[in-house]
Amino acid sequence: MRRRRVSLLLRHPILSLRALALSLVVMLAIVPSVGAAQSDSTWRDHERAFQAARKAEDTVASRAQLDAVYRAIGATPRIASRYATLALDARDSAGASRWLGAIAAMGAELDTALVSRYRALAGPRAFAALHALSALATSDIGSPRLSFRLPDVDMIAEDIAYDAGSARFLVSSVRHGGIYAASASSRAAAIVNPGADSSWGMFALGVSRDAFWTTTAALSLAANYAPADSGKSALLAYDLRTGKLRGRYVAPDSGAHVLGDLVVGSNGAVYVSDGAGGGVYTLAPGSDSLRVLVQPGILYSPQTPALSSDGATLFVPDYAIGIAAVSVATGKVTWIAHSDSLALTGIDGMYRLGRDLIVVQNGLEPNRILRLTLDPQMLRVARATVLARGPSARSLTHATIAGGWLYFITKSGWERVAEDGTMRTGKAADAPAVMRVRIAP
Repeated sequence: MRRRRVSLLLRHPILSLRALALSLVVMLAIVPSVGAAQSDSTWRDHERAFQAARKAEDTVASRAQLDAVYRAIGATPRIASRYATLALDARDSAGASRWLGAIAAMGAELDTALVSRYRALAGPRAFAALHALSALATSDIGSPRLSFRLPDVDMIAEDIAYDAGSARFLVSSVRHGGIYAASASSRAAAIVNPGADSSWGMFALGVSRDAFWTTTAALSLAANYAPADSGKSALLAYDLRTGKLRGRYVAPDSGAHVLGDLVVGSNGAVYVSDGAGGGVYTLAPGSDSLRVLVQPGILYSPQTPALSSDGATLFVPDYAIGIAAVSVATGKVTWIAHSDSLALTGIDGMYRLGRDLIVVQNGLEPNRILRLTLDPQMLRVARATVLARGPSARSLTHATIAGGWLYFITKSGWERVAEDGTMRTGKAADAPAVMRVRIAP
């Protein structure tokens, strides 16, 4: 849902609004946040206790449990909104400024009811500063260039990978299935036909030395979906040269799955996340079956993973929470720490570049692409830089890195999907496109 914009022009000149907004940024920078990466062990228990205390209207207990959740996973738009609500209930103007300012600086949507209460408490000048900060955090940034367009307006382009050997890009189609190869100078052509190899909608893509990997899942929006297949999903391996199927792998545990994202390690190991079941799986080189790395139920909705340079840590963005650092040896989950004014929710695609993580964030409106520089231990975000945000970066899904550029899918087509997973009819749309933005060293 698009942000409902509120006019910033009120009675204050724009320069004073910008100064006020920047003062909020300074305030957020000096307020302590979660200082170190935290283990995931108990936050769900505290979340349940928070819900129970809130239902019982026990303010003291709900605040204590909210603090425990915050210490475990850090700030999210939802957590900041809860703190802002408690501050407004207590008529704590400073606390409300801190947490509503954090939401605005995150680029997340400001709840109109909370903002209205804040204006009544803190006054119109503080209200104007809050919206000025929101405007700064959602302004257009970057000048992406068009690389190539995809031919089918109905395809729902999901993932993109680069095959350096043939200098071509591979793109997956959720709506019609199939994998397409394209370049800046050639029209996209299917290398895996829709419905081939008992596949449904195609999702993740990854390239190794002589193979490419993809995932398929039976969702109702796929053109060849059958209700009897609901909840079925698989990892598929194809010969990079011939496009012939090499292997098919399913999750080793029961229940419905959507194996939606993957990364291929330098040693050939494949790591796959399940956005529906919540598990993370790995396929060792030469193995004929997936094994569980992170049990379902620990993560809420894991998305595209990225490996550390030494292969010891798998970074996994959880769409609802933030970025988890998973030990490849043990499966232990630790949450990447970050400032209260940085939202790490809503990340769909993620890619490592040195000690940085490039993230495609379509859970915020407007969508954006960030470069996150981590500390030397790679357990905390030291700096966040927006690479792209604005009209050329909407309905984002995934990206790939090639030759100093980040190539990303825009106008993917997901906005045409209804809440029940079916396609909206009669909605005009442009064909998906692949844009690129330079990644500074």
